[in-house]
Amino acid sequence: MENTNDVLGNSSPVVSEDLKTQTQLPEAPVVTSTVPATPVPGSQTPSENLLAALKEERAKRKELEDKLQTFNTTTPSEEVYSDEGKILLDRIAALEARDKAREEQFELERLYVQYPLLREKAGEFKTFRETEHPRAGLGSVAKIYLAEQGLLEPIRKGLEKPTGGQRNPMTSEMTTEDVKNLRENDYRKYKDMLMKGLIKV
Repeated sequence: MENTNDVLGNSSPVVSEDLKTQTQLPEAPVVTSTVPATPVPGSQTPSENLLAALKEERAKRKELEDKLQTFNTTTPSEEVYSDEGKILLDRIAALEARDKAREEQFELERLYVQYPLLREKAGEFKTFRETEHPRAGLGSVAKIYLAEQGLLEPIRKGLEKPTGGQRNPMTSEMTTEDVKNLRENDYRKYKDMLMKGLIKV
């Protein structure tokens, strides 16, 4: 049978001999490579060795931090300063010590005014401050000392002030205006209350 086209150009359902169906190729199998993954550093090291290495690293770090601390806190060697420089350093140190003592005394006086019981136990407070909390501020140490001794009492504010305005107590007796108004407007109730003794004339 042949392919027939009508005048409009439509093809008829006749199968052409030229037409061939296309066959699909079979799928190729997917090949997965078994390349070993890169091992994570330390994954094959026994845990005992890791712990030992960690402790060793911490010890070295602490040793280096201690060296750095001592290096920062030590004063330069005396060979750097001249005789005049050494005298000036001594004077500066004495002035700083005197200034620090004055500030401390001023702070103590302020605390004695704020907490009068602290003045009575000044010796105990001084030893407490030097032994228990040598680096803390005086105000903090004073509060801790008073709290531990049970001498620090909370400030009680008391009751709140009334805010409802003035209140006059209610009286059970009627005023003369109320009696007059009752007598003029509701005579029966007036007479009944008068008989019961609720109204005193």
